[in-house]
Amino acid sequence: MFYIDLDTITTDRYDLAKFMDYTDDGVFDPLNSYLLLEIPRLPKVGTYTIRKEVERPDLLSYALYKDTQYWWVLMWYNSLLKPQDLTVGLQINYPSLSSLEQLYMNASLLQKTK
Repeated sequence: MFYIDLDTITTDRYDLAKFMDYTDDGVFDPLNSYLLLEIPRLPKVGTYTIRKEVERPDLLSYALYKDTQYWWVLMWYNSLLKPQDLTVGLQINYPSLSSLEQLYMNASLLQKTK
């Protein structure tokens, strides 16, 4: 079971741990998460090309969304495993915040029906 924080003011709204199913003993199962399965299916709204040698995921998130909390969404969306994968010339696809918000709300509704 995961939990959703509908408070729009919180800075950890998209904290990755919230979207992982976990057992009563606190073991997380990231491969059994509706949100994580659906993020790669979101429609692409744009592409960003990495231009600097040292591009951090949080800075990339800020450049695209004016907020650092989406760094892991960008990494997951592009099947990137580590920050070192962000190399010069790499094209990063990204979804719109509105489609991400819709997915977030759908996950919230699914949680309420469980």
